[in-house]
Amino acid sequence: MLAASGSWADTLVHAFGGSLVPWAYVLVFLIAAAESAAFVGLVVPGETLLLLAGYLSWRGDLDIAVVMACAITGAIVGDSVGYEIGRHLGGHLYSSRLGHWVGRDRWDRAREYLRVKGGRAVFLGRFVAVLRALVPAVAGDARLPYGTFLKWNAAGGIVWGILHVGIGYIAGPSYQAVEHVLGRA
Repeated sequence: MLAASGSWADTLVHAFGGSLVPWAYVLVFLIAAAESAAFVGLVVPGETLLLLAGYLSWRGDLDIAVVMACAITGAIVGDSVGYEIGRHLGGHLYSSRLGHWVGRDRWDRAREYLRVKGGRAVFLGRFVAVLRALVPAVAGDARLPYGTFLKWNAAGGIVWGILHVGIGYIAGPSYQAVEHVLGRA
């Protein structure tokens, strides 16, 4: 299961001992969920963790199907929490530190864009880090019907999770080749 290459990934896996696997799945879920629910995506994009988890799946340390399921579920749950935050606290967000950073004009344009484009804006917002963190709250504040939001959110979460974990998995051999040529990265 573990390669004896002495790479950073081996160091990571060995540092956690046998407990890496369950915690890795929990971490994938939590980061995917926190991106939108707690606006973590404004600081740390979840793609980074998904690429790493995909690579660890390629190595055989994690089960790729479980990683994808955790990423997808976390994305959908986190966005739903973000939607509810916007629905119930939308007005308060504008006067918060985050609201001042985004700016009232941008919030208003985002709300109008969601009213016009509806679910398509939710789907496309999943693929841009800053939008991914903000769109669910704006959708809730704009009173986009939850059924519409959930349908497009689920579609975006499924594609996003499979895409980023899959890229990490597919890039596994490339990373190993670069690491071999350049030494430990």
